[in-house]
Amino acid sequence: MVTARRDVVLTGLPRSGTTLTCHLLNQLPNTLALHEPLSLDFAALGTRAAMCDAVADFFRATRSSALADGTVQTKHIEGRLPVNPISDRYAEGGLRPTLARIGRVAIGKALDADFLLVVKQPALFTALLEDLVPRFPCYAVMRNPLSVLVSWNTIAVPVQQGHAPAAERLDAGLTRALAAIDDRVARQLHLLSWFYEKYDRLLPRASILRYEDTVATRGRSLSAISPLAARLDEALESKNANKVYDAALLRTLGQRLLAAEGAFWKFYPRESVEQLLG
Repeated sequence: MVTARRDVVLTGLPRSGTTLTCHLLNQLPNTLALHEPLSLDFAALGTRAAMCDAVADFFRATRSSALADGTVQTKHIEGRLPVNPISDRYAEGGLRPTLARIGRVAIGKALDADFLLVVKQPALFTALLEDLVPRFPCYAVMRNPLSVLVSWNTIAVPVQQGHAPAAERLDAGLTRALAAIDDRVARQLHLLSWFYEKYDRLLPRASILRYEDTVATRGRSLSAISPLAARLDEALESKNANKVYDAALLRTLGQRLLAAEGAFWKFYPRESVEQLLG
């Protein structure tokens, strides 16, 4: 069963710019991009075919509710789809909390029956990518691996400990590999490579969206998803060297990353990491 080509799966590394991508797509007419709206326990569905059917069911239900009463389920911040779901302020414990919560929100824009619906769910969709690719248009967002790694170490979510529960519940091999690694940063590096390896193996380069390209083109590189994005002209500033990152942490993680091997080097040369350190 092939779904309508107006239902788009968006995945990517956590903290790679997937939420920014949704924000920019939501500036386009007849387009709706949702931030991690799925709350179903996919592992309980048993088979990967059933999981993909559940994704298709969610697209259908979301289209119906968006057109019927103008509301959808998604993560939001005070009723608005976020630009960045993580606070810039550090809480007790030295980590930045997530601000987004799942619920129903009003979409606040007119949509035709054939509107473009984009659903973003990074870890879950990456774990299911082999089975999603034949059924949906699929895109992945990536970013300089050092920026991703440093961001992971500043936020109060499972990747800070080198885990991605939504992916691990569906990928026993990933679960075993992470469980066998005692060092937290080494776990993060393995998980980081797992994401890049999936995209390298399963997606054409045209379906891989680099955060740096999105910033440099002021959003126009997202025309890979929708031709309407060619009209975007957003003032965007790269957060790869974010001022909320501790300089000593950046150096330490940069050294660990440069000493590691992984699929991230298929997309970003070591020189790109050295530039952030320099």
